[in-house]
Amino acid sequence: MKLEKHLLYIDITQFCGVGCDFCMYADKHNKTHLTLSSYSKNNLSNLINNPNVKKVSVSGEGEPLNNLATFYEILQLSKGNVAFEFITSGYIYHDKLLDFYSKIDKLISNKGDSCNIRLSSDSHHIPKLKNKPHGISVSQFQNKRYENLTLSFRSIDPDKNFSRDYLMEQIGLYGFNSHIEEISILEDKVIIGESQYNLDYKNLVWPRGIEGEYLDMWQYISALEKKYNKNFTLGSLNKGDDVNGLDITVKPNGNVHFYGIESICLGNIHLDAFSIEQLIKKVTEIPLIKALYSVPFAEIIKELAKHIDIDSLINKVNNPYWLIKEVHKHDSELLANIF
Repeated sequence: MKLEKHLLYIDITQFCGVGCDFCMYADKHNKTHLTLSSYSKNNLSNLINNPNVKKVSVSGEGEPLNNLATFYEILQLSKGNVAFEFITSGYIYHDKLLDFYSKIDKLISNKGDSCNIRLSSDSHHIPKLKNKPHGISVSQFQNKRYENLTLSFRSIDPDKNFSRDYLMEQIGLYGFNSHIEEISILEDKVIIGESQYNLDYKNLVWPRGIEGEYLDMWQYISALEKKYNKNFTLGSLNKGDDVNGLDITVKPNGNVHFYGIESICLGNIHLDAFSIEQLIKKVTEIPLIKALYSVPFAEIIKELAKHIDIDSLINKVNNPYWLIKEVHKHDSELLANIF
């Protein structure tokens, strides 16, 4: 089984003071920061610097700004030419936020790395933020303050007009005119003159009565398949004819999983040795992971839907990665029996 262009997620904290109503990690908040020993740094270095890792995405089961010390350590593990991403609400005071941007840019520019700052920009996060980071961030990037740092936005709003109107309003406060171009059902671009900033939409997990016309599971998978021009499977999707890759997640306690398949722990970065080659071997050796990485997810849903309780779950969860987690909670043997 060929796998290329892998995605590495590193969740560096469970701490969060934002308090979004929808949060699927609320029960884990205020528990654990990821801290790095010499052994775990060596493990992460092996993964981060593998030439087949296309992106290293740093986030959390909370707000990653709460553990910047570990983020800076992760950046310094790079040996050069690594594409990083930092997903955040950007809630801190503006002077601290701009200092944070400058420090990242200096660290990555010294090694020829890049980093994209991805700001949450939806009606769940925005009302919780005293210090709105969007307008001032765009102003800094428009004034070309940074060498290797880029900016984008993400939203889990079913009403895209909230994110669109909010961003254009905030950008306008800093003297810039902007407009939105729709690229697909899951993608917009914010246009300011010759500059473009991506705005990506994700499906909210477990809407639980929150108002809005969310995509259902089938619609979301269809949108993903249109975006990538291929059948949706678990793993890191690469567009078109490109082979898909691993989707690796390191949790704040150091446990390593493939994203969406958290029922199978692959080890811990503080205790076990990791390499991309070893993780690829895990995909081929474990039948459930191999199936989830190779069988179109629409076919998996059809099998799961034959079980009445699971059919109900499919209609509620809205996210394929999260569905696998919930199915395992409901019946730990069901997926293994299907495959």
